[in-house]
Amino acid sequence: MRLRLLPFCMALAACSTDIRTDDPAAGGTEGATSEGTAPGTTSGGTVGATTNDAASAAGDSSSSAETTDGPKFDLAPDSDGPSGFGCAKVDFLFVVDNSGSMADEQQNLAASFPAFMDTIRDEIEAMDYHVMVVSTDGDYIQSGGSGGSQVIACSAGNCTCAPAPECCDDACAMGQDSCFGVPCGSELEVEGCDVELGAGRRFSSAGSCDLPEDARFIDESEPDLEDKFLCLADVGTFGSGNEIPIDAMLAAVSDDNGSAGGCNEGFLRDDAVLVVTIITDEEDDHEEGFFGSEGDPPQWREDLLAAKGGNETAVVVLGLLGDNDQPGGLCTPLDDGGVDGAEASPRLREFAESFGNRGFVGSVCAPSYDAFFAEAVAVVDTACDEFEPEG
Repeated sequence: MRLRLLPFCMALAACSTDIRTDDPAAGGTEGATSEGTAPGTTSGGTVGATTNDAASAAGDSSSSAETTDGPKFDLAPDSDGPSGFGCAKVDFLFVVDNSGSMADEQQNLAASFPAFMDTIRDEIEAMDYHVMVVSTDGDYIQSGGSGGSQVIACSAGNCTCAPAPECCDDACAMGQDSCFGVPCGSELEVEGCDVELGAGRRFSSAGSCDLPEDARFIDESEPDLEDKFLCLADVGTFGSGNEIPIDAMLAAVSDDNGSAGGCNEGFLRDDAVLVVTIITDEEDDHEEGFFGSEGDPPQWREDLLAAKGGNETAVVVLGLLGDNDQPGGLCTPLDDGGVDGAEASPRLREFAESFGNRGFVGSVCAPSYDAFFAEAVAVVDTACDEFEPEG
């Protein structure tokens, strides 16, 4: 949702606290409907290549991929795939909108992720993967907690807020019981990386996810991977209305965050396929030099590829986006309150589809994301077949 929901926060230095006693998106339907799917769509997703000439010319098989028999990753270096050497490692980056309109979408993600992981386990004998979640929050992170806008959301005495941890002092001063699940009066330990754009999350909207010390992603060795992911993906709905998913994505894979001592050290690997999944109900558009991520889809594509050494075989981009500008789209227009429905996302769609048969887009308003993730496995499978590690 845009900053129109917090109009008084436009003047950051003078912004007062916005207290929300209930989930601002509770009860939202996001305009989901099971009727009117268009050619090239399933109940959970739209194959990017069906609306992208470049992808069609490249022979994209994802639009007709059968998922009932379980698509498989080809992990062995001597893969018999159509080209390349096959991939042995996959780095999954989830960029999840944490603005006030995203409660339903986050619940859908949580409901569909276990089945996604079950498919991987059922079809893959051995796998080496990383999973990291970042939010789309921009304003409070950029303010660095110094004279910036402040958002506090409280329910049943527990608050989540930004910028943390400074905001917890104010939340507790208002008579609340806890902040991020930590009782008022106790010290809330929030590291510098916890308020760094693009840094992997370590806590949910309710509290700590109990990751190992300094870890900001999980891997296949995590015995409770689904539960850990569900915790991390609970990014909450108290974030800024100025969603910047592309800036967050690029920051997550930047040299600054990935270098030794960086927030996301060890996540991004040269010999792994990077799979980015963007989940948002709004467009990422740079309006009047304030809203959204800077640049345009071609520049975003160039910048993401640069993080992978320019290797086009090493990147997959998936998107659950607003589709109300598409034939048979499931989303209704975003309402005046910025809670129900979705905003059409032609720029984000263009970005995902610019990766040809490695780009895949579904409707963020679908009642379930199961079919989307089932199709997405086939897309990643193709990418693994064609992967050619640098060097």
